[in-house]
Amino acid sequence: MQSRNTAPVSVPVRIGLVTDVGKIDDGTFNQYAYEGMTRAAEEFRLETTYIETARPDDGADNILTLIEQGYQVIITVGQMLGEVTERIATDHPDVNFVTIDFAPYPVLPNVMGLLFAEDQAGFLAGALAGYMTQSNVLGVIAGDRIPPVIKFRKGFTNGAKHVNSKVRVLSEHVKSFTDPEKGRVMAQSFIEQGADVIFGAGGETGSGGIRGAAEQGAWVIGVDQDEWVTTFEDGQAPGSDRLLSSAIKRVDNAVYAAIRRAVEGQFVGETATFEAGNEGIGLATYHAAESAIPEEVKGRIDEIAAGLRSGTVTTGVGPSGEDVAETLWDRIKSWRWSELAVLALAVFTAVLIGAAIIWVTRASELRGAGETWGQVIPQANRLVLAAYGGLFEGAIGSPKALVTTLTYCTPYILAGLAVALGFQCGLFNIGAEGQLYIGALAATFVGFTVTGLPTYIHLPLAIAAGMLAGAVWGAIPGLLKATTGAHEVINTIMMNYIAVKTVDYLVKNPLKDPTASLDRTPFVAESARYPLLSTQYGLHMGFLLALVTIVFVWWFLFKTTWGFEIRTVGANPSAAQYAGMSVSRNFVLAMGLSGALAGLAGIGIVLGRPSEYALKAAFSSGFGFDSIAVALLAKSHPFGIFPAAFLWGALRNGAGLMQVRAQGISIDLVSIIQALVIMFIAADQIIRWLYRMRARREAMVVFTRGWGG
Repeated sequence: MQSRNTAPVSVPVRIGLVTDVGKIDDGTFNQYAYEGMTRAAEEFRLETTYIETARPDDGADNILTLIEQGYQVIITVGQMLGEVTERIATDHPDVNFVTIDFAPYPVLPNVMGLLFAEDQAGFLAGALAGYMTQSNVLGVIAGDRIPPVIKFRKGFTNGAKHVNSKVRVLSEHVKSFTDPEKGRVMAQSFIEQGADVIFGAGGETGSGGIRGAAEQGAWVIGVDQDEWVTTFEDGQAPGSDRLLSSAIKRVDNAVYAAIRRAVEGQFVGETATFEAGNEGIGLATYHAAESAIPEEVKGRIDEIAAGLRSGTVTTGVGPSGEDVAETLWDRIKSWRWSELAVLALAVFTAVLIGAAIIWVTRASELRGAGETWGQVIPQANRLVLAAYGGLFEGAIGSPKALVTTLTYCTPYILAGLAVALGFQCGLFNIGAEGQLYIGALAATFVGFTVTGLPTYIHLPLAIAAGMLAGAVWGAIPGLLKATTGAHEVINTIMMNYIAVKTVDYLVKNPLKDPTASLDRTPFVAESARYPLLSTQYGLHMGFLLALVTIVFVWWFLFKTTWGFEIRTVGANPSAAQYAGMSVSRNFVLAMGLSGALAGLAGIGIVLGRPSEYALKAAFSSGFGFDSIAVALLAKSHPFGIFPAAFLWGALRNGAGLMQVRAQGISIDLVSIIQALVIMFIAADQIIRWLYRMRARREAMVVFTRGWGG
């Protein structure tokens, strides 16, 4: 441990620094943090010290040592120490902490997290690369998919395209920050594909890549620190003349600003982001490339930097690496039109195969009866038209058919939202059927046991009981996964059996209406029933409630902090943990909310349908299981749920008339079509191959992390 006191201390603030694993003069964040602390110490006449962390396990002891010695502000470097600091800070509320490249969530009152606008630094680097490229092909060596790396990569890409519309950016993520050789291999691959500027945003992996690329004569750009000093050994290493610059994070300025606030008595727990506007990011000097970069290019880079500072230039990258569209037209252009086309073609192809099955089946029967092809073809064609004509008419061919389809699609909407919400968190909730049963059971029980209440109290009470029961039933597998690692697929499947058999037993025994000939509960009171929107066709208030729920779930997922956490955990648990989010808590939250939505689906079946108004055994007929297909078809997006649910409801409603119109065609054909749709969506490469569509480069929608998640 080293200590210094530049002058008599006039302000009662003692500052301690705990490095990331490595030396204080590592040429990167440890050194930058020390330089910022030293500048503040000299200006404000502070006592400072630092402890070098030799091993990862030493971090906590080093922090506690400074606390025992009475240091009032402790600075820690890096994510690993940030997580340790977060735990220690809660036990020492009288000590203030500054974490570099880490921000606890939720914010702690005594921890200031220092984050950086990596997208802006990447944007400047990309603009420089876009001006300097001759081949219009660039390469990005990216580390693991954590927010800072994603922001560097996307910022670089957008910056390059901001100045050069012809540029093509090759990029790949490597699940390692400490493999220089892998970086070299990746750089070689990019060069072979025509890249003449390589950007390394992957720690030692990226540094190895840009050094290898520079040795082959490609231009390179470093990251985080001035890699002229580190990777290229103050210009002594081979290839140093090919380093254009480095996209740096000014850790020294950030640390200085944090200490200044502590000295001035303005320290508060918060997440402070350092960007171009407060000199938190920028480009390092051009060093040996100074003469190779045209003055006009330097001037334009300065203009872009000024635009980033003033806000007139934006990177198009959000705080966690998400794409941000600036205008309505940008949003429209950013839509995944090819993904929508795949969905439409999946449905079309499934229907086409269904038609082929009908045609071939009928043709084989007629040929077996001795008819000629001239007789077979028109008859087979007529059967196909009759089948699909009946399906269409039975689904939406009349007001009654349309309203009945909407009634069918209501539980699909709610259960589909339940499964989609789980998918957004990376969880495969196969338990919607069981949660639906439990929700219906609780709502029905309140519906027929509670009496004498007005509708405006009784109905909400029944709905609340059903949703709460569904939420508890859904949260159980979430809690098991969070605490024991037990996979939600196994748990939800088993809990489906428990729920269905429990309801079956209760309906046939203790809750059975003794006056009824069928196995059912007593009818719910009129005050607990959904109001009917159409007395003629049976459409009830649950349909409007389902539409409102779509909007609510969208708002929750995409406009609230909780929803953002759920989506971040689903996209990358490591990134979520890096950002200070509780993965375990979000597992429980997502599964609980999913269960509540599934419970709401079950409530509508019992309280909304005039033909029901009581709980029966096997009342659901598979709505919860079908909702998995609905969520997959909707790509787990709330606004995609309605068309997917409507399609499923239409197929289910129209199947009966199809069978009547096309004698010999089973209603099970609809199940075949549904299965084909899901197969084509799950294996969309089939559709892309059939219709010669470009293969997608990256999946942007979370389904689930699967068995190993």
